[in-house]
Formats: sequence, C-alpha cells, structure tokens
Amino acid sequence: MPYEFLLPDLGEGLEEAEVIRWLVAPGEEVARDQSLVEIQTDKALVEIPAPVAGTMSSLAAEVGAIVKVGELLFVIAGNGDGGVKAPSSETKEVSAPADPEPVAVMAQPGSSRKPRPKAAPAVRRLATELGIVLADVVGSGASGRILAEDVRGHVAQATVPMTEVAGVVEAPESVGAEAPSGLGQATPGVMPLAGLRRVTAQVMSRAWETIPHIHGFDEIDATALLDCHRKLRQKVGEGESPLTVTAFLAMAACQALRRYPLVNASLDLERKQIRVHGEINLGIAAATPDGLIVPVIRNAGQRSLLDLAAEIDRLAKAARTRKIKAAELQGGTFTLTNYGAIGGRFAAPIIRPPEAGILGFGAIRERAIAVEGRVEARPTLPLCFGADHRLIDGDLSVAFQECVRELLTDPINLLIGPGP
Repeated sequence: MPYEFLLPDLGEGLEEAEVIRWLVAPGEEVARDQSLVEIQTDKALVEIPAPVAGTMSSLAAEVGAIVKVGELLFVIAGNGDGGVKAPSSETKEVSAPADPEPVAVMAQPGSSRKPRPKAAPAVRRLATELGIVLADVVGSGASGRILAEDVRGHVAQATVPMTEVAGVVEAPESVGAEAPSGLGQATPGVMPLAGLRRVTAQVMSRAWETIPHIHGFDEIDATALLDCHRKLRQKVGEGESPLTVTAFLAMAACQALRRYPLVNASLDLERKQIRVHGEINLGIAAATPDGLIVPVIRNAGQRSLLDLAAEIDRLAKAARTRKIKAAELQGGTFTLTNYGAIGGRFAAPIIRPPEAGILGFGAIRERAIAVEGRVEARPTLPLCFGADHRLIDGDLSVAFQECVRELLTDPINLLIGPGP
C-alpha cells in the first residue's frame, strides 16, 4: 500500500521548508534509509531518508517549492519488506517515523551540488563512518558505481583542514590564507534567492530590524595565549582530537557567560519574558559556499578545555562529510564567530535571534604595542562583542568583554576562572 509522507516538524517549531533538490525520480526503486530529498529549513539543509523501501510513486513538490509542515512531500509504493506502513488514505494522518533521523548537509568550501553518486546503502554508510564524501570518490563498478574498496582507497585523500571547515582562529601562520575557491563569484544577470541564502537573508533582516545592536571592540596581546596553546599541544599531543586555539576562545566565552548569565539569555517581547538559559549551548559560525551555518556545542559551559577541543573536532569531522545532524544546528544560546580565517581583523557581527549576544574574533597578527613602557611587536587578537541593547546595557557589555580579555590575556585564568 502506498506510503504518503507528510513534511514533519524537524524541530524548534518548523513551519515550512523549501525543496532544494530531489535525489530520486518517480519510478525509481528506493531502499529504506536512502536519502530522497534535500530541503532547506530556517535552521539547516536537511536530507530526508526513505521511511520504507519501495518504488518512488510521485513527488508532490517541485524544486524551489515551499512546503508547509503537514503537507504531502512524496509517495512511495511499498514492496512489503517490513517497512512502516502508512495509515489509510481516508484518515490522511501520516507522519514521519522517528527513526531514521534526518541529517543536515553542510557543503565544503568550493564545492557545488553534483548528481547523486551511485552506491549501495552499505557503501554510503561506510563512507559516512570513514568521513568520506561520496561525490569525491571515483567509482570502479559498472556505470561508475562506487564500491566499498573505492571508498577505502580514497581515505588517504580525505584531508580537509580544520580551518576550512569551522572557520577557526589558529596560530599566526593561518594569517593571510587564500580565500576559498569560488568566493564571491557569480554570473551577471538575475538569480533566484533560494536555499540557505534565502534563509540567511530572512534571519539577518529580522535580526537587524528588530535587535538594537551595540558593539564593543578590543585587541588582546595573544603572546601568552599562543605560548600556552603550544605547550599544551606538546603535552597532550595531536591524538584524535587536536587542541586548537578555538577551544581556548570557546572556553573563555563560556566562563564569561557563567559569570554574567544574563548575556546567555533570550528576550521575548510578545510574552514579555526574559529567559535566562540554564545551559550554555555555544554556536560556532561556519562559512559555506551557500552561506553561514552554526553547529552548536551542547552544554559547553560544563566542558573542560580538552572536552571542548574534542567536540569542536567531532563537529569538524561531521562537516567534512557534508553531513551533520539537524539537532546539532539547533538550540544555540550564544554564538562565537571568526572572521579572521582568511585574514579579517575587525568586524561588527550580527546577533542570531533569539540570542542576546555574539562574540567575534579576527586574525592574529603582529602589531606594535606598549609593554611596560616600551614598544614591542606582539601577536594580537582582535575581538568584538555584539549585544542586544534591549537586554544588555553598556556596563554589562563592557564587563563581559573585559572578562573575555582577561581570560585570554593570561590563559591560566581559564583553569582557575576570572578574578572578582
């Protein structure tokens, strides 16, 4: 009997989604858990997997169409393999099964959407486990079909730098890095506002129109920070979770939020409420060819430095496959962004609603600064704290920024906490 799939609420009150790309065509046989369609929500680009095996009977929406939650997305004619059956067509009470979970897709820098590579579900799972993007693998099977040995043979070539994935601040050698391939390129003419760019435009417009921003700027002597990073890296080694400077920045943000919990809050004017969040869910902005996405580190405020480094590394590895769970892009309470990955120094980042603040970092570069009455060339790290002025006054904004500066100027404070 046909399985009618209605668009479910994928989290946080989703109301609609845009169809970005169909990965199958009507009449094509599909396996359970096989990805069928990419949709763009206001949070992420998500792949919807097949809830049952069978034949794709019909696609209920064209590419570019906006589908509301509860509306029909596709119909599968089941083949009786034990998959979940749809309710009677008379009731139309069809919902998405909880398993498997939709997966968000994050494009690598310089990549573009390609035709779906041919591979068996087991091969796709193997590629995901090994962190390999199937579109980058040359298939040796019939008609270019990708085999398991093709994936294993490609493992050694899967080396996407962390700085390209997460846009992290690294040591001074990262300064002056080349811009991602294809950055800023476009053909003269008119193009549709669609996908992640459409969502970004809507969110940024709402943020700028509704949030009165205040920004504070500073420049930190990063000598001790880089020295501490180097020594700790030598102590712990590279291992499976390399310790990056980003982990220090994330920990400084979390400790400052724990000291000033009102910054880790959301303002709801309609309900006349201020919600101070019990957990610090730290978003780290990442650039893709289609726009920004923000993976979220859950409960970041309770993590150690090495634990933060491990979680950042885990999200980066998920990003290398261009797939990350939709839940890992939701629920952020504060955002950290780095515009220094390709050399930027100073900027005024825009807050992500409904959050109340955003902390930005620029590229580390040597600058002439005063040190005990003399001028020296020292590596400096620019920072900017953007705050929602409806909730955060100037004194709190400065205090929070000074707390971050104190923590990073003398990194031993990250272990014992900031002073009173």
